[in-house]
Amino acid sequence: MVAHKGDWVLIEQVYLMAKQRQNHLPADTQAKDFTLRIKGFLSDETVEIGNSCSVVTKTGRYIEGRLLEVFPSYRHSFGNYLKETEYIESQLKNITTGDCDE
Repeated sequence: MVAHKGDWVLIEQVYLMAKQRQNHLPADTQAKDFTLRIKGFLSDETVEIGNSCSVVTKTGRYIEGRLLEVFPSYRHSFGNYLKETEYIESQLKNITTGDCDE
């Protein structure tokens, strides 16, 4: 996929290489680069995913990195359903409505 100048994109930038990370970190963490993911408006004319580019963030910063996604969306959730929350919900309802003996 190709992104064009002005497109809303997601880039990744290596902030610290693995060898630059602190010694007190767990070994598996220390062995990986510390990366940032940043969204912004593409400032280059055209860029293919995986290539280097620069963006302008909503706060006006110019950042360089590797293009990951064009028009990124939110994919977060509140997680999977937990059966234990049924009991907690009924307790909370009783406490807040005054139907509680406690």
